[in-house]
Amino acid sequence: MLKISLMILSMLLLPMMTKAYMWVTLVTLIMMTTIYSVFMLNSMPYTMLTTFSATDMLSTSLSILTVWVAAMMIMASTKIYTTNTNPKFFTINILVLTLILLLCFNSSNMFMFYIWFEASLVPTMALIMLWGYQPERLQASMYLMIYTVAASLPMLVALCKIYLTSKTTHMPMFMSMSFPTDYPMVTIAWLMTLGGFLVKLPMFTTHLWLPKAHVEAPIAGSMILAAVLLKLGGYGLLRMSFLFSHMLKHLSSAQMSVALTGAVVTSLICMRQTDLKSLIAYSSVGHMGLMVAGMNSNTNWGMQAALAMMIAHGLSSSALFVMANMNYEITSTRSLYMTKGLMVLMPILTLWWFMFTASNMAAPPTINLLSEIMLMTSIMSTTTWSIITLGLVSFFTAVYSLYMFTSMNHGSTTMTTNSLMNVKSKDYTLMLMHLIPVVMVITKPEMITNWC
Repeated sequence: MLKISLMILSMLLLPMMTKAYMWVTLVTLIMMTTIYSVFMLNSMPYTMLTTFSATDMLSTSLSILTVWVAAMMIMASTKIYTTNTNPKFFTINILVLTLILLLCFNSSNMFMFYIWFEASLVPTMALIMLWGYQPERLQASMYLMIYTVAASLPMLVALCKIYLTSKTTHMPMFMSMSFPTDYPMVTIAWLMTLGGFLVKLPMFTTHLWLPKAHVEAPIAGSMILAAVLLKLGGYGLLRMSFLFSHMLKHLSSAQMSVALTGAVVTSLICMRQTDLKSLIAYSSVGHMGLMVAGMNSNTNWGMQAALAMMIAHGLSSSALFVMANMNYEITSTRSLYMTKGLMVLMPILTLWWFMFTASNMAAPPTINLLSEIMLMTSIMSTTTWSIITLGLVSFFTAVYSLYMFTSMNHGSTTMTTNSLMNVKSKDYTLMLMHLIPVVMVITKPEMITNWC
């Protein structure tokens, strides 16, 4: 982990040293992902690496996802380099954000984890404000900051209280950590501890910042938001549940109810969306609702399924945002009413849309299917009544995914469509980089499930 961090720190100097810093950074990140995967993806307990870092399968798999998505962000943002809109600062911003996320996922100290968790907000806001292409991007950044900080400050108080009770902040020493019991209401205390993560995830009722941030963000911002930053909340939930599993019973039924109801409601909202990016953003809330419900089942199966859902959603949702950006460059609009007949112009793009739409609605042979089967099994083991909401979520997910696919690709083309626009070879490479892990990990699924 220390070597990876030092490599990323040294890469911050590349824009000052070479003109081909974009491609050097891209190739280095891809090579780092490969090396990280080979050396780290063996089943391991939660162990200390250095004084300040620890790792297990949960943090390792999310770290690999972070580096892989960072490489794809640079590849997807070639327009920033061709138009020369602060490309050096953009590359440095992505590398700083990647480093912060890696330090957050691998931090062994609760307070250092909290600091890196909050620090990820700064480069994300910079991405939205400096490279967003909509006039309301400042408002979206403020939404993101206020929601996150308002929920994180009570979480900091709760972490201080845990430290005073446990006399340790090292998460690998989970046997000696204990949750304080001298609160007037332990349920409220547990909600304070998880509040920052539930907003970051986001769970239904705390999700209103997400569609706003996605709509205003550039393609790189949408990719990192969907693929990794939402997973920070999921990682925090899983880590706290791992440390204090006995506390889950205080809120599990309420959280599961809100999460599953929210998944149904956001799926219905998706069916009424006209903005393509907003539709994909709302679908993220539904998928993360399933993940929260699986985690609250308080079973090994549910915890493993939650991680699998995070990895699967990170890759497929990122791919959908990339293709939404490609559509925007071709048609100059994100409206589903204005985007018609892409199958006539570019059948190959329709094929890619089909594959990732199928992945989003959990069709075989993707890891999305594996994660949803595991999640449904674990949720129904808690209460059989959940089969009603789970059935509705599955049905409506298929409905809005097919609605999105058919409304764009079928029909006659509109006057606003630029029929001369071609899909570049780097776009095909980008799609392939998303598709390979989604399909290939199913051959060895214990890489993303065998952590607890």
